[in-house]
Amino acid sequence: MEITHPIHTDQRNGNLHVNLHGHFTPEIAAELPSTIARIYRGTGNIFIHTAKVTAVTPGSRSVFAHYLQLLDLPREKMYLTGIKGLDISPDKGRVIVYEKKKKGCCGRCRDCSCHGNINPATR
Repeated sequence: MEITHPIHTDQRNGNLHVNLHGHFTPEIAAELPSTIARIYRGTGNIFIHTAKVTAVTPGSRSVFAHYLQLLDLPREKMYLTGIKGLDISPDKGRVIVYEKKKKGCCGRCRDCSCHGNINPATR
C-alpha cells in the first residue's frame, strides 16, 4: 500500500497552492502552517484546496488558527477553497466555495443549449 503525504504544494502564477488530502487532524493542522511558512515567498496569495479532504477532526480548526497566529502568516492573503474550507478556516478566514455546474457546461457559453437558449443558426 502506497502512503502519500497529505499536504502537497505548488507555485503557480506567483501564488502558493496547497492541496490537502485525507483526514484533517490536529497533527496536519499544526504541520500545514509550518509548511506554508517554509515555502511561501511573501508575494502572491495562498490557496489551500480542500476538495480531497475526507473529514475534519474536532479541534483541528483551533490548532490551525493557533499555528497561523504563532507563525504570523498573512491571513489577508490566505484563501481556503471548497466546502471543507468552511470547517477548517479560522474565524474571519476567507473561504471560496465553488458553485457546482451542470456536467459538461462551463456556465459561461453564449447561446448554450444547456441553458435552453438554443441558437437557431447552430441547429
